[in-house]
Amino acid sequence: MAVTICPHCGGENQGAKIKCHHCGRVLSQTGPAAEEKSGRTIRRLPGRMPGAELTLDTTGERITDITDNVAGFAEGIQGSGVVNVFLPHATAGLGIMEMGSGSESDLSAVIDRLFPADAGYEHVHGSAGHGRDHLLPMFISPSLTIPSDEGRLLLGTWQRIVVVDPNKDNNERRVRLTFISGRPESG
Repeated sequence: MAVTICPHCGGENQGAKIKCHHCGRVLSQTGPAAEEKSGRTIRRLPGRMPGAELTLDTTGERITDITDNVAGFAEGIQGSGVVNVFLPHATAGLGIMEMGSGSESDLSAVIDRLFPADAGYEHVHGSAGHGRDHLLPMFISPSLTIPSDEGRLLLGTWQRIVVVDPNKDNNERRVRLTFISGRPESG
């Protein structure tokens, strides 16, 4: 049975629940069963600021949609402010784009056109194109900031949050999620 860690209180939750049985907050729109199928896990990060770390497998996927995971994190907080999404990797980036309309293959083609795998990069270890992969975060940022209102991401109708990862040498990615409140704390 899948175990999901609530990003709000840190409590462990089992089964296909969408609410934390410790604090009652909504965990995610997809629920633990979907996270188990997709190979994604999320765990609470220690510290004063609400945070979590999403681990995902990008094997065979150059573009991976993480919108539902980020939305679940924001729902668990139920606050107004911003969600910072950060990808601590040197060969991948984050973006906001429309999915399912052909934009994925268009972006992939642009990456290949702008950064050919065989362009004679000085950074030569790893598989073909790995030197190119190290340039990607200079053009596709490793971080995003998204406004949230009472736990709801304020994305446009077709906007999805994606990890862009052409690197074939590292398929396990960590995405750090942090919530910064828009309301001053009292005390």
